[in-house]
Amino acid sequence: MSRGDVLVVGGGLAGLASAWALHEAGYTVRLLERREDVALETSFANGGILTPSMPDPWNAPGVHWQLLRWLGREDAPMLLRPRAIPGYVGWGLRFLAASTSQSYHSSMQANYRLCAYSLERLRAWRTALKLEYAVGTRGTLEVYRNPQSFEQAVAEVRSLSSLGLVGEPLDPAATARLEPLLDEIRGDMVGAIHFPADESGDALLFCRALRERLEARGVRVLVNTAVRTVRVTAGTAVGVETAGGFLPGSHVVMAGGPWSTALLAACGVHVDVRPVKGYSLSIPIDPGAGPRHALSDDSLHAVMTPLGATLRLAGTAEFSGWDMTLRPGRVQALWRLLAALSPTLARTVDRPGARPWCGLRPMSADGRPYIGATPVAGLYVNTGHGHLGWTQAAGSASLLAQLISGAATAIDPRPFALSRTERRAWRGAARTAEQHS
Repeated sequence: MSRGDVLVVGGGLAGLASAWALHEAGYTVRLLERREDVALETSFANGGILTPSMPDPWNAPGVHWQLLRWLGREDAPMLLRPRAIPGYVGWGLRFLAASTSQSYHSSMQANYRLCAYSLERLRAWRTALKLEYAVGTRGTLEVYRNPQSFEQAVAEVRSLSSLGLVGEPLDPAATARLEPLLDEIRGDMVGAIHFPADESGDALLFCRALRERLEARGVRVLVNTAVRTVRVTAGTAVGVETAGGFLPGSHVVMAGGPWSTALLAACGVHVDVRPVKGYSLSIPIDPGAGPRHALSDDSLHAVMTPLGATLRLAGTAEFSGWDMTLRPGRVQALWRLLAALSPTLARTVDRPGARPWCGLRPMSADGRPYIGATPVAGLYVNTGHGHLGWTQAAGSASLLAQLISGAATAIDPRPFALSRTERRAWRGAARTAEQHS
């Protein structure tokens, strides 16, 4: 017997993972995706890395000085476009307020616990469901060119070691032995850190494979189904309104990335999540021709990931609102990453065959996702993961299913609760939602 009917809104990593976890927990699930297929937005071509080793939020102490220093620079790791500032004012103030040392380290520790749990769940799913998505299990190598940054990173690894993080600092020679591709830039490095527990994989292939497993189990995946509003009756979510009509459900899960915020706001529920644009470049290569490990360059704030016959370069954070313009200057910065990590590879890859892409990450102001119940009964949220969406997908979904079903939670859910920052919007919004009932 089903434990209830759940409507999951969003067909990316968060939505598909939520659908699977809730199906496993005994719910009847329908997944609703506004696009013509799953994973065509933020999950389409992300960095491809699953990194508990990188749980730190983007709002590290001193981030305001970095934003000012990088203002107007197309090659900046983090770029604030002036015309987009009005859309980030309130969120931005909370983003900066959360950049204190205490808040930053609290978020980093909470994120690490979720990331580590998430990889545990992902591995279990991969084995049980025989999922194939260009998996890499050699870990991540984070390269450093600045001695101070290297020392700070080593200190952060030590601060998380009690939670289970394993990171091995390497000198340039040892780095080149572990990853021969880096031998030609040995003189540019001060060192690297190897994180053996990290993984990599193609998020798009994962989403497609998970959709197949869901549908094979009888879970309906409804594409071309845009949700217009959540119907709320007597303070309880009872379903959603779509272009095709009303769909009932005893539970509604908002897992639509940054697009979730407007639907939640119409119900009087506020989450501190805004879109932050990221870029990637997918280059065709012969399998084995790229690096053995996923590589991260600290100075460029970008990654290079081998995904079978594709080399994925990704990075940058652009605060530009809902603008989806694919800007050549930002793509060129990824080409420079390739040249900085492997001049030889940069000269020999198939440049005409490369596919640039950009997508909107759902970024929370304090660097932690929102997972769990809202003040509206039956309405739940799973969004705000920012750059950790792939890493935290399986764990967030499993935690959400535990919270909805009332099961014991595998990790402490309080750092991700909506109540940490939630404030109800003006009562008129709630009345508007009520009028749709």
